[in-house]
Amino acid sequence: MKKISLILILSLSIVLFVSGNSGCIIQKEANIPIVLLTDFGSEDYRISQLKGIIYSNNPAARVIDASHSVPAFDIATGAFILDIAAKEFPENVVFIGVIAPYTQPEAKYLVLSTVRNQLFVLPDNGLLTYVIKNTGIKAIYQITNQKLFDKPIKELAAERIQGKVGALIASGYRTQDVGIPLTIFATLDVQEPAVVDRRLLGTVVYIDHFGNGITNISEKTANEFGVKPGDLVYVKSPQGKITARFGTNYSDVPQGEAIVFVSNNLSMVQLSINLGNFANIYGIKAGTKIEIER
Repeated sequence: MKKISLILILSLSIVLFVSGNSGCIIQKEANIPIVLLTDFGSEDYRISQLKGIIYSNNPAARVIDASHSVPAFDIATGAFILDIAAKEFPENVVFIGVIAPYTQPEAKYLVLSTVRNQLFVLPDNGLLTYVIKNTGIKAIYQITNQKLFDKPIKELAAERIQGKVGALIASGYRTQDVGIPLTIFATLDVQEPAVVDRRLLGTVVYIDHFGNGITNISEKTANEFGVKPGDLVYVKSPQGKITARFGTNYSDVPQGEAIVFVSNNLSMVQLSINLGNFANIYGIKAGTKIEIER
């Protein structure tokens, strides 16, 4: 009985020591991964600076590079890549997206948590558009807690604000402690995919390395439109009207001709040229609104 009593006393002492004044046991959570997405380019000093800020505030951080090659200031492309990454990564990940942060008169920075338990540290410039639409919001906070920084927030570069906050959140810092809750935030002006008056409407959301235009038109919506492989279609954009074939792959048309098909990788409608660069030839970019007619 004496041995049992001694063990109980020691166990209680350990619990009281760990719990402190709060009355509950504090458990140190393992760091969750940090995923970086920027428009810095692969050789810019800001990449190493951002990582240095992260590790200075969280030496145990685990940092993953999604991409640093988003075209400069291209928020629409960044929003698409961020959404694609979020879909493939598991829960309990912090995304830090530093793309064109100074697009508002007074730059604001957000911390977003989604229903998938992923966290995002982003400028308030529309970068969260597709993540919110496809994943859903749990909470959004504006970074206003001046106690986290040694200089006024408005005087700090984006990477210093986002890097530090992302590092802290990854180590267990509470999102609600970064600042004030937010209900109004910037989103991109995107034409939602739909079939209207025998026209297939959508928006180009991404231009890939080969110049293909990826749209937000899903395979389901394309099927509702009723177009079939081999059908002739017209793609209308602000730059003009383009004649193309609807098909299943690039080789369905001769080299140099335009083709529209559903990408087997993304299951989205894609605008392409067989062995050519659709974006360069027809002047489209991420954010271009399009219509497809028979």
